[in-house]
Amino acid sequence: MAGVQSIERAFSVLRVLARGTAGVTEIAERTELPKSTVSRLLSALEHEGAVVQSETGGGYSVGPALATLGAAGPTASVRSTVRPFIEELSAITGGSSGYTLRDGDSAFWVDNVDDGDELVLVADQTGQSFPLHTVASGLAVLAKLSSDELDGYLDRMSETETESMSPDPDELRRRLASVRADGVVVSREDMHPGVNAFAAAFRGPGGDWDGAIYVQGPSFRFPDAGDEQRVVKLVVESATQLSDRLVGR
Repeated sequence: MAGVQSIERAFSVLRVLARGTAGVTEIAERTELPKSTVSRLLSALEHEGAVVQSETGGGYSVGPALATLGAAGPTASVRSTVRPFIEELSAITGGSSGYTLRDGDSAFWVDNVDDGDELVLVADQTGQSFPLHTVASGLAVLAKLSSDELDGYLDRMSETETESMSPDPDELRRRLASVRADGVVVSREDMHPGVNAFAAAFRGPGGDWDGAIYVQGPSFRFPDAGDEQRVVKLVVESATQLSDRLVGR
């Protein structure tokens, strides 16, 4: 069991570093581990090339060994397939587009692109994870769960989330029913102030609803007046075509 615990702690450290460079103190705070334990884990991970330190006494970041492993894994293969879809979606809508993959009860932000002309950029959250019900792409995936699976998710959220973050079960079910009917999540600043977002779920190589593709932008200019239905249609079409591509690979 000690070995399993060490692995779990090592991954908790790596999850923090997936969000960006961090020092021992910051990692310890985020993982709720003793600084001595974090230092020992970082030393072992650095020896294997899984993390690197910018300089003596500096912050740590994900190392080349993990990048090499990732490049050979299924996520990298999915990423190479999805990338043209989000690039096109961004170009033809003028928003920033990307996708998330389901990681248990979280949506993990894998990739994001923008049209290059945006003066006010929506924060790039690549490498971060959020509870499924808190982001548009996560809602798109939740809408694909069975009733039992959704009940399980709500039970887990009620146990792990703070009261302010825990979803209202009835409200969430009503919203998901609308998503199922429309095939797309439409968020008009209700999930993130100042941001309009549209998302639709896609199937992964195994046929499961593994993730969602989205497009979003500042609410003051995205989408253009009278353009919302076109954007919705494009997101749904992209998710459908992406599913066909991934499942048929």
